[in-house]
Amino acid sequence: MKDFGKLSNKVAIINGKSGETITYGQLEHDVIRYAEYFRRLGIRKEDVVCVCGSNAPEFAHVFLAANGIGAAVTIANGQLTSRELADQLNISRAKFVFATEDTIVKCQEAAEIVDACKGVFPIQNMSSLLPNFNNCAMSNPLRFDAIDDDLALVPFSSGTTGLPKGVELTHANLTAQLCQLRHHTVIPLDSGEDRVITMLPMVHIAGLVIGLLNPLAQGATVVILPKFEPLEFLQAVQKYRGTFSLLAPPIVNFLANDPMVDQFDLSSLRDPYSGASTLGKELTEKMVQRLKLDEIRQGYGMSETSPVVMTDPPNNKQYGSIGQPIPATTTKLVDPTSGNDITTPGEEGEIWVKGPQVMRGYIGQPESTRAVITDDDWFKTGDVGYFNQEGSYFVVDRIKDIIKYKGYQIAPAYLEGILMSHPHVKEAAVIGAPVGVNGEVPVAYVITSTPVSEDTLINFVNEQVAPYKRLRGGVVFTQEIPKSPSGKILRRLIRSHN
Repeated sequence: MKDFGKLSNKVAIINGKSGETITYGQLEHDVIRYAEYFRRLGIRKEDVVCVCGSNAPEFAHVFLAANGIGAAVTIANGQLTSRELADQLNISRAKFVFATEDTIVKCQEAAEIVDACKGVFPIQNMSSLLPNFNNCAMSNPLRFDAIDDDLALVPFSSGTTGLPKGVELTHANLTAQLCQLRHHTVIPLDSGEDRVITMLPMVHIAGLVIGLLNPLAQGATVVILPKFEPLEFLQAVQKYRGTFSLLAPPIVNFLANDPMVDQFDLSSLRDPYSGASTLGKELTEKMVQRLKLDEIRQGYGMSETSPVVMTDPPNNKQYGSIGQPIPATTTKLVDPTSGNDITTPGEEGEIWVKGPQVMRGYIGQPESTRAVITDDDWFKTGDVGYFNQEGSYFVVDRIKDIIKYKGYQIAPAYLEGILMSHPHVKEAAVIGAPVGVNGEVPVAYVITSTPVSEDTLINFVNEQVAPYKRLRGGVVFTQEIPKSPSGKILRRLIRSHN
């Protein structure tokens, strides 16, 4: 077993609910036991396992052990319905599911209808199943069987259009990303005293990579909360003297405005970081002033890029900007009509990215992969933006169809498919309606064949989807849905007329 030296006795993970601690030495020992148990289950190189549910310290054990024996991990939002989860298990070919207590029944229901899935395990109660390291003969138990181009992580994304797709992130992608994140201009956590408060979902690419893997890779301590609960978060920052936390705009809004915040000492927070969706200048400044911060930095990325592409350089303070490309990353703007590069500050175009963190492709979807990755390896983000004289980028619109609500992706085509399955619906189009710091909510435009009430259609959809995908913007009955000659719904035209 590798000697961690000075890190062996350092606390790696703290369970923010129970206060239980795990040192780096204990983490390594436990990961070896998980790896051996996975081998005994029949998990092999190139297999995929799924982690589903709210945050738990054991996420680290499953991810590291699976990757250590050459398997990959797909991460599934616990809010998915059993049918939605089954779709993800099918696409990713997940062999086993490791679920938190709040999602175990749902995962069992999903696994029953997926041929490739062999079983579901309660991730927080696995200690009794694991072999005792002292009694099991393991030669080189953490032998790393994977090579750079092997699959390591399979988050799901709606891409630039269409239904959710499995994103293929390799070991090389994640290794490059973790090296990029530790650069002094990005998210360095090498002071030896950093304590990261992680409450954004680790079944989301940002929560997993930035909130868990990055601090562990740099030897910091991670305080894991199941989810964001205002009181628990404030107590954790104060109790553990949290120095860093990955935030989303709704949490920034809470910290900037809620009276509860004044009851806690949050002075240890040095450099909180916002992601998931763009953070406005006014809200940013309000939080910075209230918490007496030097700044709050913002990043930009997506599942397809492991996830970070750009970030505000330290002391940049161009609030409202998504920052500049991180090390080893190249970005440019391209006119989506002519295909020409844009080199003039202030002129808008689609953001294209090239770097070692860009995905290998979408699982089983070569056409979708070719649509977003060019022959010379540029990834088309689907976001429209511009850069200023200083080289900082700003996002102003998007070509891609996805709706973002509280940082979660919602595919309009998915909701449209459900609406079209209703016997009274002839055509349907779904767009996003802005709702401030929460991003957008889905609004459905519907052409009916026979009369039906708005409530009936809303309930019909909401009963079949995860809570964050619900039709919170309602239903608009219309006589026409604008389409291109090829039949593609012209969502931007719908937005401009409403």
